[in-house]
Amino acid sequence: MGHFGREAGAALTFLILYVAIYMWMTWAYLTKRIKWRSRYSLLFFHVTIRVASQACGVAFGVLGFANTNVFLAYLILGAEGYFTLVLCAFRFLISWHQHNLPSHESWLEPHEPNQTSADRLKRVIALIILGPFAVILYWKHPMVIMHTLLILANMAIIIGGSYLAGADLSDPLSHSFQQRVNVAKITRTAGQSVFLACNFLLLFTILATIRGQKKAGKRKIHPTLILLFIAWFPLIIRGIFGILQAAVWSLSYYNPDNYDADGFTPRFVAIEYVLGVVTEWLACLLLNLTYFTSLNDPSKGEITSEEQKIQKS
Repeated sequence: MGHFGREAGAALTFLILYVAIYMWMTWAYLTKRIKWRSRYSLLFFHVTIRVASQACGVAFGVLGFANTNVFLAYLILGAEGYFTLVLCAFRFLISWHQHNLPSHESWLEPHEPNQTSADRLKRVIALIILGPFAVILYWKHPMVIMHTLLILANMAIIIGGSYLAGADLSDPLSHSFQQRVNVAKITRTAGQSVFLACNFLLLFTILATIRGQKKAGKRKIHPTLILLFIAWFPLIIRGIFGILQAAVWSLSYYNPDNYDADGFTPRFVAIEYVLGVVTEWLACLLLNLTYFTSLNDPSKGEITSEEQKIQKS
């Protein structure tokens, strides 16, 4: 029989917290405060993944390694949650550029001249079908390169976690187990390193945007940019922890020393949730708060009308 231990309790706490954000976003969609075709859709997808991940965390906290499929789902969904959160931060910055810069265009995702809805659809289809290889067609677009790097890094993390999940934990000193550990360490560390590099690039783009606003004579920094800057700190902590957990055996889920009779040790649960889960939840919350700081930003309709007037004149 399972045991509701520390891991299950911590997972349940953040399951409730993520469900709270999920319910707020669902209410905002239903009341049309936010639109489906907006930056919030990717964030909503992230929250959905995290709800599923925390549910698996509760199940894993109860069952332990009695059901390795639940454990594997917990790891994969956790990686996907971080992957989507990094993308969310970039999408929110791009959206701010499009609504607030005089050109209404983001230098991270420049618009092609005379681009139609059909052209945008073809681009999306190409990204879905070609995956990372879409960079061959869209190498001039910074965000396509970013998507490609993050997708490859995400694949490396998933492959590493899945490969190690198939190891025989009853004999951690065997050659086969050590070989799997080494392969998983290399692939997961490489993937997490790319995520960390993208996080530093995010900081550069946020600071470059703030500097550009200062040069344009703006005395006050837009509150949305402040929130994005603050959100960067939990993201970078999460990124550093991801590398440490992939490279340092004492922080690994697969290390038998991280278990006691009741499941995970208090030390391991505290490290995992403070550095891994709390950081993601805080970043997610801060991104949601940009809804309130962007209420007075020009809408897409206002921007389109303004562009049409300029073209006529």
